[in-house]
Amino acid sequence: TLVPLPKKNIDTGAGLERIAAILQGVRTNFETDDLRALVAVGEQLSGVSLGAAPKTDVSLRILADHARAVAFLIADGVLPGNEGRGYVLRRLLRRAIRHGRLLGVEDAFMVRLVDTVIDRWGTPYPELVEHAELVRGIVAAEEERFGATLRQGLAFLTAAIDRAKSAGETVLDGTEAFTLHDTYGFPYELTSEIAAEAGMTVDADAFGAAMEAQRERGRAAVKDESWSSFAGAFDDIARAAGRTEFLGYAHNEAESVVVGIVVAGESVQRIE
Repeated sequence: TLVPLPKKNIDTGAGLERIAAILQGVRTNFETDDLRALVAVGEQLSGVSLGAAPKTDVSLRILADHARAVAFLIADGVLPGNEGRGYVLRRLLRRAIRHGRLLGVEDAFMVRLVDTVIDRWGTPYPELVEHAELVRGIVAAEEERFGATLRQGLAFLTAAIDRAKSAGETVLDGTEAFTLHDTYGFPYELTSEIAAEAGMTVDADAFGAAMEAQRERGRAAVKDESWSSFAGAFDDIARAAGRTEFLGYAHNEAESVVVGIVVAGESVQRIE
């Protein structure tokens, strides 16, 4: 039986949850039973009610949406990282943590939310229950790790925004955003979101250039470290073995003799 539609406009986005919103007679998917249960946890943690103010409504909805996504990603085998799916997971976690702080929640809270996800969705998605301890452990570790630097990072970003505004600028220097990423673990998207709340944008080109410069330094450091660790051993082997001839330009296969072995940066003797 269809429930009569409420008089106010309904969120008309496509999807199963939008259909559920219509059937349950609510305006948005965040008011459907399952997601509303997650929003309720955010309300309990913060003491802020959905509908109190547009800004806090956004934060409560982000907590609900991101907590569900985080739980499902980890249960599906995704781990926090700096690339690909792992980076998406880390971004979701850190954005949710930041919005928890905006709601006034200073203590760790994400495990409470993912526990609700496991409880509400665990029957149709048993992998959530099967990997519940993994989900809780990773979420708790990531929140502790990011929470320890969030306050310092926000202080740095606030100061950078204030300096830019004092200079009459509306674009935040991309190198400032890179420092936040490199030192405090702030994803670029999070810095952009906070800057946008202050009426500013971030210089994406400068951020990208700083990121690429760091990658180049990293590649050079790996090369230098490898050479400094093994160069002495290579020199010893080369002097003892004498001249060798490279045959790869003319032949695809050739017989060769092992003239030396390097282990942990040192040449070791070969047992005949």
